[in-house]
Amino acid sequence: MFSTSADILNMSLAIGWIVLVVFLCLFIFYGVLILRDVSKVVEEVEEVVDRVHSTIVEPLRAIDYIIEKAKPYIDTVIERRTTSAKGAKKKD
Repeated sequence: MFSTSADILNMSLAIGWIVLVVFLCLFIFYGVLILRDVSKVVEEVEEVVDRVHSTIVEPLRAIDYIIEKAKPYIDTVIERRTTSAKGAKKKD
């Protein structure tokens, strides 16, 4: 089968390339599996972020809008109370 040392060298190189290709194929296969799992996790995280945004952030924006619209009225009431309190102190 092997007549010279060059035949042994060529056979070992061929076997080495075959083993290398098999390992590379396994590496790529497991890489694809890992990336698929990462994609699933990212989708789940996006769903959680969307739920948090819809249940927490949007109501806070609504409350901020209500506070912004009610602030002039609240400032007016506070100003009237402070002026009436100063007027009551001056009478005493």
